[in-house]
Amino acid sequence: MEYQPLSSRTDETVILETDFCGDADDVAALSLLCFEARRHSAAFRLGAVSCCVRSPFAAAALQTLLAASGMERVPVGVTADAPPPGGSGCESRFLRGLAARWRGGTDSVVAAELWHRVLASAADGSVTVVSIGFFNTLDAVLVADPALFRRKVRAVVAMAGGFGRKAGYADFNVREWPDASRRFLDAWRGPAVFVGSESGENVATDLSGLPPACNAHPLVEAFRHFVGPAMSCASWDPVTVDFAVNGAGSCYALGDPGFVRLADDGSTPFSPDPAGNARVLRLAAPERDVSRRITALVRASAGLPPLVRDPVPPADPWACTP
Repeated sequence: MEYQPLSSRTDETVILETDFCGDADDVAALSLLCFEARRHSAAFRLGAVSCCVRSPFAAAALQTLLAASGMERVPVGVTADAPPPGGSGCESRFLRGLAARWRGGTDSVVAAELWHRVLASAADGSVTVVSIGFFNTLDAVLVADPALFRRKVRAVVAMAGGFGRKAGYADFNVREWPDASRRFLDAWRGPAVFVGSESGENVATDLSGLPPACNAHPLVEAFRHFVGPAMSCASWDPVTVDFAVNGAGSCYALGDPGFVRLADDGSTPFSPDPAGNARVLRLAAPERDVSRRITALVRASAGLPPLVRDPVPPADPWACTP
């Protein structure tokens, strides 16, 4: 399977699945995706944003960022599921602040219903799913109407799993909903690209050095609430969006095909197989170079001035998790 980046497509529809209540890199990733959708408007459109964690503030927070990105008409869905069995909460240091900025009506639907509506209206094989959250909604949609999902979805690009790590490593995005993750990984046999947690943890999205006039943008507010004065966050989700839109380029490479499954210990072993549907993304450039690229793209997506030095990653990327 050769993945065709969104920028090379025509009339593609993208559904973004996000745990927007979590790390601030989800905010950076959505800002970047909106930016790229404007730049490549003939190639693809952002058809929906679906939040896989239930929160009374999620819809308004998402609409705040979409409006700031010129995408206020993009529909928003929020899951009706209870918090995941793994115990992840539905609050964060930025969510309430972004929600409080929203002055419009909160127009969101149940995520699974939005998915069905967008899939049903799309042409066959014209939907790319970019997943930077859990698999609970994807699993529910696939189980509810597998023929529709398989007919409409061209490919899934997912920030999920860990590859080349120590035995038993369980990535956050799969371990929080293990049953849903296992069902989806077993059932989806269409093209899939997995961006493991190792590919973004030392890649920085650095928003430091901004003049006071930049503070009004919701992306900046999210970073200030989430990472504090350092203004630098790990880039799991922006890397996923960048690859989904722009392909490998000089920064990324895809491994050989195979299958990804969820083991009983929460790890995601990869089994090489020429007939496999999955490929794993690797960094093909030094992390410093990928950090420069991601930082430049995310800052541009919010109209922020370029960084005048090399990006500085957080000392402990996992310490950002609220």
